[in-house]
Amino acid sequence: MMKSLKITALLLALLAAPALAQSNTISGAWKVTGDVVGNPINMVCTFIQDGKKLTGSCKAVGADKVVDLTGEVDDKKVTWKYDSEYQGQKITLIYTGTLDASSQFKGDIDVQPFGVTGTFTAAKEEAKKEEPKKPQ
Repeated sequence: MMKSLKITALLLALLAAPALAQSNTISGAWKVTGDVVGNPINMVCTFIQDGKKLTGSCKAVGADKVVDLTGEVDDKKVTWKYDSEYQGQKITLIYTGTLDASSQFKGDIDVQPFGVTGTFTAAKEEAKKEEPKKPQ
């Protein structure tokens, strides 16, 4: 009786493990830095993960313009893209990275239609803590 309970508990734990692993999403704000042929990348991207689907937005540090992104998360591989403009021409930036920790990933940037590439690193932003209000 006790042995069958232990086996049942072990089986339940093994079955639950994949579900727990999938609940670990990349949703949230990420600081993305990098370089594309001497052009620095410095922005914050906010990802919303729904299963493998990725949506959200990116905003360059110090800029007002926000761009919408779409992408996918497949195990440790994260891919997203957005449209932008460079010297009056529409471009698409495609980011492909590998999650190496729950709070960091890095990879490559492909800029189309120019066909130039670069690299990036993304680090999860800590949730901002509100300062306690001082009594007046």
